[in-house]
Amino acid sequence: MRVYFFGDIHGNLVALEACLRHLSDCRPDSIYCLGDLVGWLPFGDRTLIRMSSSLSIPTVAGNHDLLVAGLFTDHPEQLDRMQATAFNAGLLSTVPGAIDYLLHLPLRLETETFTVVHHSPFHLPLPGNPPTIRSFNYLDGKSLGESLKAWRSYPKRLVFSGHDHVPGIYELPDMVKDPEPADVIVHRPSGGKPLKIKLKADSRYWIKAGSVGGPYRDGVATANSVLYETTSETVTLFRIPYPTDELRRELASHFFVRNLPTLKRYMDLLDQGPFRK
Repeated sequence: MRVYFFGDIHGNLVALEACLRHLSDCRPDSIYCLGDLVGWLPFGDRTLIRMSSSLSIPTVAGNHDLLVAGLFTDHPEQLDRMQATAFNAGLLSTVPGAIDYLLHLPLRLETETFTVVHHSPFHLPLPGNPPTIRSFNYLDGKSLGESLKAWRSYPKRLVFSGHDHVPGIYELPDMVKDPEPADVIVHRPSGGKPLKIKLKADSRYWIKAGSVGGPYRDGVATANSVLYETTSETVTLFRIPYPTDELRRELASHFFVRNLPTLKRYMDLLDQGPFRK
């Protein structure tokens, strides 16, 4: 079986369409979206409509999706993100059913062998309790260390998620009984090249897909996705180029973008990207 994962679209319809074409080329047996259909770019209506209209892809809720839907508030220091949330909330209030769609996305999806979440299954609330913004902190060394005990005993060998916008495959060998962050092996793609690894039977894996639409925190302006092949027990992190000129021009002419440092850096990266067309 071939299983395809992608997420963190953030209003970038051009990157989403490139990912969907690549998905079609890969011919997977099943597909999952890792959340954050909206947020950051001021075009969340485009990607939400595209994802919700006819694709029928199982999708988990991302923090931006739930922020835009008003389920909880952001960290007070996240000024850029709060402004992006407010803009997209206003934009999507004009799209019938959009907010209800986001509010009804599940926090996790489970199969017999893997879990799908936006960020971390180890930071989600117990059933019946609502998530908060603290359910979606980033996977830095401190957060990884806090997750190790739960990850070591987690019933599923594979976790697929997004959120951090940096693609990587985190490997935890089962032989480590009391793991420390230094015991985790991290596999990352180099530049614009894909990365394919063979999964070990005596390790568990947390696969971070990276972002389809950006902002690209690893400095590579390309859409990211994952393919898990169960027969060969391999995982591939893909880098998918897409044309950025039109998106860059549209952002440059948009009044919302001019005062947000995060999006200004994003536009600069689109200009410099090795896959610029």
